Amino acid sequence: MPYIIILIGFIFLLYAISRFMQKSKSPKLNKLFRYGFAAILGVLAFLIIFRGNVPAGMILGLLSYLSARGSLWRFLVNGPAASADAPPSITPMKREEALEILGLSGNPSQDEIKDAHHKMMLKVHPDQGGSDYFASKLNQARDILLN
Repeated sequence: MPYIIILIGFIFLLYAISRFMQKSKSPKLNKLFRYGFAAILGVLAFLIIFRGNVPAGMILGLLSYLSARGSLWRFLVNGPAASADAPPSITPMKREEALEILGLSGNPSQDEIKDAHHKMMLKVHPDQGGSDYFASKLNQARDILLN
């Protein structure tokens, strides 16, 4: 039971640090967290391997290595690369697709287009945890309808 509580606390700490690093613009602070967390995980890995649990120690050692490289934090902040970096559309967007993306129909006015774009952008903006891909699609749809 104590191990489950420690694991839940560890996961919460990892989430909190990744959210902080996402909002922090200081590369020095991010580097300090990365290497500090890597050192802590490395010591824990060594202690767990010393106690005889080699698989768990190896996993912590891998997490320590990934933390030092920054890969662990990029994954936690951005999510899996497959979903975060969807390929851009090769074909140009048509007016009907732009209307569908913004949830509009017919011949909307400029104010309706801007309002729809603003409402959708509040939901999918990267600063709000959304995707760069969807935000760029919304901007592309707005630009097509306003031109």
